Amino acid sequence: MANAAEHDVELRGVTKRFGSFVAVRDMSLIVEKGQFVCLLGPSGCGKTTTLRLVAGLEQADGGEIRIAGARVDDTPPWRRDVAMMFQDFALFPHMTVARQVGFGLEMLRRPKEEIRRRVAETLAAFEIGDLADRKPDTLSGGQKQRVALARALITRPRVLLLDEPIGSLDFSLREAVMLELKDVQRRAGISFVWVTHDQNEAFSLGDQVVVMNHARIEQTGTPEEIFERPRTRFVATFIQGHNVLDGTAASAEDGHVTVVTAVGRFVVPVRNGAAPASGAPVSFSIRAELLEDDPGLDHPNRLAATCHAIEYLGSVRRWDLRLADGRSVKLERSGRTRCRLAEGEAVLIGWRVEDGVLHIPAADAA
Repeated sequence: MANAAEHDVELRGVTKRFGSFVAVRDMSLIVEKGQFVCLLGPSGCGKTTTLRLVAGLEQADGGEIRIAGARVDDTPPWRRDVAMMFQDFALFPHMTVARQVGFGLEMLRRPKEEIRRRVAETLAAFEIGDLADRKPDTLSGGQKQRVALARALITRPRVLLLDEPIGSLDFSLREAVMLELKDVQRRAGISFVWVTHDQNEAFSLGDQVVVMNHARIEQTGTPEEIFERPRTRFVATFIQGHNVLDGTAASAEDGHVTVVTAVGRFVVPVRNGAAPASGAPVSFSIRAELLEDDPGLDHPNRLAATCHAIEYLGSVRRWDLRLADGRSVKLERSGRTRCRLAEGEAVLIGWRVEDGVLHIPAADAA
């Protein structure tokens, strides 16, 4: 791991309160040089407040914020070597595109000739040179997004902070913009910290994904780590495609624990730390595509269910199965898979022991 001076951003035990409400609690996070980090979580979990703390738009009540190794808690926003891009793009309605893009350089009091040169270069790089004399009310959503990004990057900040910057775009345009943004980030070598509640955005863009809930970090990892090994019950329920079962721990041996639930006993591997104590409340999850509706000898964990509904989602076909206690379990296959279960049909589903993921208590996460 890089030394502290090479971290683009570092939060050390940062807390932010608004009166009695804790928006960010004891948060520690490192953004390495040139990394694309996505803060992912539901509304109100503290994502945007974290971004504003790094930008200097909010003052932390505790902890340290460092950029490029230097503590910036008391440094004003314009001296933090960061830029911020908002969801509504915050373009000035009276300014032309060229003036918008060069505005940051004007504020830095760069020479006029340098501003003209760099604006021309930036407009060309973002392929918006033909928009130079137009104003925001004549631009499409995608064009506004490019202008806002060009304006943010022309000052060559160390870190770009993005608060749900494509949330207002329609689906087809969002897909194209995501690819473009990732390409821009790689070419520029600038760290991006991106806030979103959309896991598809986070998994498509992020080198590192930070899942937040109730003002704190639940899990930090690569998209693959988050999806395949959710550490807490919340992460498993928040990330699509996971089935969660709750119960109590029984016997533990050979790196596995037996979990007793309302719908049966199941064996789950213990991968992180010691096995839970007998009688302790626990939860575990199984990904929907790892369930088998024709279980064999290698699928000892089994559940009786009834097919409640079938969903065709294009690339994915999903069966909504109901257990004896009324809870729902999802089974997923490629959308091209033929529909083998009919609504109302009873089915026995199973999974391999190694496919279960035991969760740690939320208080022990991150």
